[in-house]
Amino acid sequence: MSLPPLKAKIISGPEGGAAWNGLGDDSLSGPSQTADWFSHWHSNANADCLVAALYAVDKPVFILPLEVVKKGPVRVAIYAGGPHANCNFPALSRTQKFGRNELANLFDDLHKVRPDIDLVWLSRQLDELGGAKNPLLQLPARENANVSLAITLDRNFDTVLGRNNAKRKRKNHRQHTRRFEEAGGYRIVTATTVSETEAMLSNYFVWKADRVAKAGIKNTYEPAGIKGFFHQLFAAETHAAAPRFQLKALEVAGTYRAVLGKSHAKGQTFIDFIGIADDELASASPGEFLFFEDIQDSCNTDLSIYSFGIGDEPYKRSWCDIEIPTYDTNISLTTKGRMYAGYLAGRERLVQKVKQNDVVWARVKKVRSRLFGKA
Repeated sequence: MSLPPLKAKIISGPEGGAAWNGLGDDSLSGPSQTADWFSHWHSNANADCLVAALYAVDKPVFILPLEVVKKGPVRVAIYAGGPHANCNFPALSRTQKFGRNELANLFDDLHKVRPDIDLVWLSRQLDELGGAKNPLLQLPARENANVSLAITLDRNFDTVLGRNNAKRKRKNHRQHTRRFEEAGGYRIVTATTVSETEAMLSNYFVWKADRVAKAGIKNTYEPAGIKGFFHQLFAAETHAAAPRFQLKALEVAGTYRAVLGKSHAKGQTFIDFIGIADDELASASPGEFLFFEDIQDSCNTDLSIYSFGIGDEPYKRSWCDIEIPTYDTNISLTTKGRMYAGYLAGRERLVQKVKQNDVVWARVKKVRSRLFGKA
């Protein structure tokens, strides 16, 4: 007996958040492709959000949460969350299989409902999550310039440490511990109340703004609604038995010195951001200390992968044993969209070449800091 064909649905606005209700227990998604993320983003950051979904009869089997943004004269649909949505993976049922034809029908329907959208630009996507393959990568895709670095936890912190400079890490951690104890004592705090999430995020936003200004980098938290989105997202999880989004902080002498934002999905934890205070204890590496403690704690759980998320930094390399590529998929819906997709592909190739050349990339960052940074 043949299965009924899948039906495409395009759901606009806040009603899109209800699409996840029909997903079964066999479903999974990236942290940024959950109903809560979509709903909070829609209400705080961008009212032009929609869900492109495939249904088997009346049950959703594939959910793609999107927001629509302007890029000059081009209107582009991207993962809801923009630059804050990383390690992306659509919400889907593990048991339902579908191919390129069903996806093509879905994007045809999207074009009919929203003919103003020129391009669907899906970036920084994982190839697999929790043993399931990303069906969007059945469409033409290219590797993103940014990799995701991660740790195999093995439920054994000694094993994790033993892969990369265990002796040096333990020595540094002891030295930092003494600094923090001498400064008035320390503790690791996991946010379990709304007031704690507000305090941690408020500190992080100030630290982040200062850091990116000095580096000459655009502050992605400045657009209207972004900070409110994160406040709501993390505050809503404080009473959850198994929070999907979580904040942790290093507190020394009653003051936060480092804040870590995390998310969870199918046996993995993802680091969404980390920030540190630029104060008298910055030289004691509060961020490195918090990572050490959090990785050690994670080894005592059923988590299998600790992902640092998108971006290649020395502190990530000092821990990781996995390098995970990410992928971009562009679906052009208009001639203007095809032209813009060509531009994006060319720009991505250039960025990839620059980042693969350590000397050139170091010079680019140095020049950027001199031109736009603040002393």
